[in-house]
Amino acid sequence: MRMMAAGRREALLKRLEGYWKMEAGCVFLVPALALWVAPPGDWTDIALYAAVLAPACLLLAVGAGYWFALLAGLRGNRTPMRSLVRVARIVRPLSLLFVVLAAIAAGIGWTQSDQPVRIALSALALLAVLEWVNYFAIQLQHFDNMPDFKRLLTGKGFRQAHLARELSVRTVNSSDKR
Repeated sequence: MRMMAAGRREALLKRLEGYWKMEAGCVFLVPALALWVAPPGDWTDIALYAAVLAPACLLLAVGAGYWFALLAGLRGNRTPMRSLVRVARIVRPLSLLFVVLAAIAAGIGWTQSDQPVRIALSALALLAVLEWVNYFAIQLQHFDNMPDFKRLLTGKGFRQAHLARELSVRTVNSSDKR
């Protein structure tokens, strides 16, 4: 990363510190909120919840890991990013399969569960899809960083997801010594 003014660097570090903590907290808060708002009615609901929560929480954990690794790299420790990239290469295709299974489980919920659980299952499956896209395909989140938001508003479109860029750079530069 190119050199930046000390004030901007500190602001960036502070913002990234919040990202990984928010994603890590959501690993626990999302299931708790879903189960509190729409408690499962029976074992079928519990199984369906497990099928949609597992990929959503896995991808939230990947996001937390990415932001933590990026922060560590900015502080001079590149080991977490190298480790995360190795894990992400395995997780990316598996998590896509799990996301598809989550969508199927949410669909099954529409035939097996009551309305609140149906909505919760659908929302959780959608979260899993959006998290997968946001980390492994294109950056969806633009509202928390003014340059990203301005880019979106000016019609310059979406950019490749941060982790996807890291994976492609690390594939091209297989030495992992960035």
